[in-house]
Amino acid sequence: MPTASSLSLSTGGYVQQFRQQQAQRTADQAAQNAQSLQSQARIARQDAARAQQNARELEIQAGQARSEASRLSINVRAATNIETAQTNLQTSYDRLPDQIVAVKADTYTAPNSTATVSTANVGTVVNTTA
Repeated sequence: MPTASSLSLSTGGYVQQFRQQQAQRTADQAAQNAQSLQSQARIARQDAARAQQNARELEIQAGQARSEASRLSINVRAATNIETAQTNLQTSYDRLPDQIVAVKADTYTAPNSTATVSTANVGTVVNTTA
């Protein structure tokens, strides 16, 4: 029959073994948790790298959009200036026949008043070459 001291020794061995198994399970769980966190960190780094690449691509696209907007704005101003110039040229061209008629009329029209020519002040011509 087992004695009290022998029961205590054999029970103590089971307790120690139980504690050791619990400690091993805790260590295994901690290692598994660390591995899971490491995996999550790796995925987060990959996501961050993709996000940075996406941000770079968006910055490039934004720059291209700004350039396109600037080019279109310049084209609008140029088109407006061209339209104004064409309108001014058309106006000048439309007025040209009337201006030509007016200039011809001024050139070929004799004055309405008649001038009186007097010969009273006619003098003698003197030759000054000697």
